[in-house]
Amino acid sequence: MKKIVVSFASLFIAFTVFAASQVVDKTLAVVNGESILSSEFNSLFAPIYEQYEKATPKSSQTIQKENELKDLVLNQKIDDVLLKQQAKKQNIKVSKKEIQDGLTEIKKRFSSDAEFKNELKKENMTISDFEKKLNDQIAIMKLVKQNVEPKVKSPTDVEAKALYEKIRVKMKGGKTNLSPEDDFLVENLATALKRMSGEQLRLRQIFIACPKGANETETKAAQAKIATVKKELQNKTFTDVANQYSEDPVSKGRNGDLGLVAKDDLLPNISKVVFSMKVGNYTNEPIKTDTGYHFVKVEEKRAKRDINFDDVKGDILELLYQANARVAYNDYVNTLKSKSNIKINKTW
Repeated sequence: MKKIVVSFASLFIAFTVFAASQVVDKTLAVVNGESILSSEFNSLFAPIYEQYEKATPKSSQTIQKENELKDLVLNQKIDDVLLKQQAKKQNIKVSKKEIQDGLTEIKKRFSSDAEFKNELKKENMTISDFEKKLNDQIAIMKLVKQNVEPKVKSPTDVEAKALYEKIRVKMKGGKTNLSPEDDFLVENLATALKRMSGEQLRLRQIFIACPKGANETETKAAQAKIATVKKELQNKTFTDVANQYSEDPVSKGRNGDLGLVAKDDLLPNISKVVFSMKVGNYTNEPIKTDTGYHFVKVEEKRAKRDINFDDVKGDILELLYQANARVAYNDYVNTLKSKSNIKINKTW
């Protein structure tokens, strides 16, 4: 039996400073006598709204959409409170070791213990407060595992094949006749399948940073580094030079390896050059972009190929299982809601 994928990262409510000064707490909702205060809501909503602002064009940012997002966050918080209360009713225990393991996982997101403690301090939270919050989240994980996982229906090969055929229809520009939500999923899967089946390259790069708008001093420094890289490439392997000189923090640790990429993964001016190159060749002159200069080497070429059902069957079965898990989870939460006293006093 597969397991529902639930991680500390997805269940732990990330702590973030909300940029509002000294507001009087208001009760936005009451769940079986337990209040959800505006301060709690704001700490949850702030980072989500920040992402929304970055991802959404200004012209599309409306009060209505902001309020819809607030409703979504508040409803999620209500669900969390219900699940926490139910975990307590079922006397679900969390061991000290489980809390310590969870704490260790979360600390990995920070560069140092000092940074982690500083974040707690900004949130006006003690380590004890944090461990209590973590205890609640682990208890919810265990509750879901006990009450939801056994009810998740395992998808069949027939269902997976039917979804695969819908994906093929979408790839050809046809209509799936699915609900908007399911059609959106199929469209995303069709895009992924197109990428997998299209021509791909395995690339390695040496990146020299020189962002658009760099001053004269920065530009001269970048040019000097480019000259050094060119000279080094005459006597050393591209891998060694990438390891020593590349300024891309992601690929540098892999000796410049960018992995397999499709045409649409790259900026047009880079894509145009590298997809016309032969395996083993690299750009003698770096390609200029808004972030800097890229020496790129083609390590491998993979031609276009047909991807059949057996190639993606496992992935589709997993996606269907997760979809069934979401249905089972929502059914469980809705059952809890039907037996609860929930009052919402939202102020937007």
